[in-house]
Amino acid sequence: MSRPRTRIDPGSSSRFGCVLIGLALILGGGGACERGDQPGTRTPMGPPLSFETTTLEAKLGQPTPALAILEQELAINFAKLNSEAVEDPAYFMAYDLVDQESLWLAANDGALDKRHIDHDRSVDVDLRVGDPMLDNSHPTNGYYGGNGLGTGMQVSLTDERLSLGQALWLITELQYQDALESWIQAMSDESMLTREDEPIHPDFTMVDEPLVHIEAGQQVDLEAIATQWSPVVTKLSAILDADPLVQQASVMLQAVVENRSYVDTEGAKVQSGRVRVRLIMVATAQAEDGMALERFLSFERHTAEQLPSAAELEAMAEQLRGELLALRLAKIAEPYTGPAVLEGPAAGVFFHEIFGHRLEGHRQKDDYEGQTFTKMLGQQILPPFIDVYDDPTLATLDGTPLNGHYFVDDEAIPAQRVSLVSEGVLEGFLLSRSVVSPFTQSNGHGRRERGHRVVSRQGNLIVSARETVPEGELRERLIAEAKAQGKPYGVWFSDIQGGYTITDRSGPQAFKVLPLMVYRVWTDGRPDELVRGVDIVGTPLAAFETIVAAGDEPGVFNGVCGAESGWVPVSAVSPSLLLSKLEIEKAMHERDKPPLLPPPSRDRDVRAGGQAVAK
Repeated sequence: MSRPRTRIDPGSSSRFGCVLIGLALILGGGGACERGDQPGTRTPMGPPLSFETTTLEAKLGQPTPALAILEQELAINFAKLNSEAVEDPAYFMAYDLVDQESLWLAANDGALDKRHIDHDRSVDVDLRVGDPMLDNSHPTNGYYGGNGLGTGMQVSLTDERLSLGQALWLITELQYQDALESWIQAMSDESMLTREDEPIHPDFTMVDEPLVHIEAGQQVDLEAIATQWSPVVTKLSAILDADPLVQQASVMLQAVVENRSYVDTEGAKVQSGRVRVRLIMVATAQAEDGMALERFLSFERHTAEQLPSAAELEAMAEQLRGELLALRLAKIAEPYTGPAVLEGPAAGVFFHEIFGHRLEGHRQKDDYEGQTFTKMLGQQILPPFIDVYDDPTLATLDGTPLNGHYFVDDEAIPAQRVSLVSEGVLEGFLLSRSVVSPFTQSNGHGRRERGHRVVSRQGNLIVSARETVPEGELRERLIAEAKAQGKPYGVWFSDIQGGYTITDRSGPQAFKVLPLMVYRVWTDGRPDELVRGVDIVGTPLAAFETIVAAGDEPGVFNGVCGAESGWVPVSAVSPSLLLSKLEIEKAMHERDKPPLLPPPSRDRDVRAGGQAVAK
């Protein structure tokens, strides 16, 4: 069973959990939070916001030899599998070749310990047996794998026709056998079910005008990036490690260049590429009571040139270490239900987890899913001042790159803006080519990590408010709401690590958001108090009813999200939100004793006899 997870570092993913960890950034006026020695100090920053969009006309180029090989092999293999010689013919096939070059730099405690550049290529073969209404993609007992759609088989790095053709021949044969077994199982399962009370949802939709979109290939000098950034990540890890109470200080930089070649039997041909650069800073420590503590900061960019300067990063590393040490001294939060403010990025994660995943199309027709909003089209589900849409065509917000940006999805459908909620009323779902009634066509949200099958996923989820209050007034509104409820304090969530949600019916329709920097805002005028050991919990329908106000400064959360189709880059944009009632619970608390051995000192001297003496 899986929970969608959204985070910066890929880990194992189950059917639906999403941990979001990435860069949280507030843009605009009074809600940004720069915390120095005094908790609760919030200073305005930044100019007004503006989005930048992209179109399919950008970066067009010439087809590569690989695309021609894929097209030729597809025609030969499909002609056989779609012929009368096959008892159960395939009705659709696609080849998706991904060329990936990657750089990984890692420094720990002031020393570089990894510098690796890799290059590989893999191909996914999507093969459908049956017909668009019922085929091998039909989920069996909520399972989304092993059905002839996507394998990520490694292939040659060069465009040798025989080598690539041999690999495609073998994997196509295996995928057909897998697809045939899955289709037979799907027909058997459906014959035992009752569907009279359900609308008919096709497993696939055909395209009238297949897309031909040829981008120029992406090329990045990874060796040059490694040379430039190796000393930077090393110095940043040393800054994070500059206090003996810091147990581990890690800085990582990853640059990934993907060039994708896609062809299918409808005539679509797509050649596209993207570059992702991720810089991650992590520092850990341990409180005296044993609780493990972490401060995490990451940047997701489209190019290395968009990263902050070395000087800016060094200042951030200093601040990160200071916040980690402050957490060691903070009190453990108690369970609480009452008013709270989610700063912009935290609010973005909140919507990504509890809302965005529940609007992904395939979840509306899977009986193992909770289907929270499936039958609520046209109904009020959010306050009337809230709009929500998803738009992968947005490349930047006020100059900040958005991680969920792409031109074409992984089923050769152009990226599109999708209105999900207008004035609080549910208008639509995120759709791949496996659509949900009453919709009939994909809206460009079919996505996957290579080696997985495509399902509908979020891209750039945007929450906007028609009515706002100045960001600086949210604190006063929070205090007033706490007083009205007889609470001694409200809660302010400044930074978050990520979160996950449960959407299937095997468990509660609940979510958990994992904050990092949490403050009690006292009603009696005391300074805001940093606390630790907090998780936000709840259920989506109840949580939405408590949104009472929105700030006027959207914040950006960039990260990656893991679910059935693997890990995909995403962004969430939202203003800060005031909720009249939010529940927090104690996070898991380790009780391990702090280290018995003293940490090594930078000026430690090793004397005769093997004894180490710190000067």
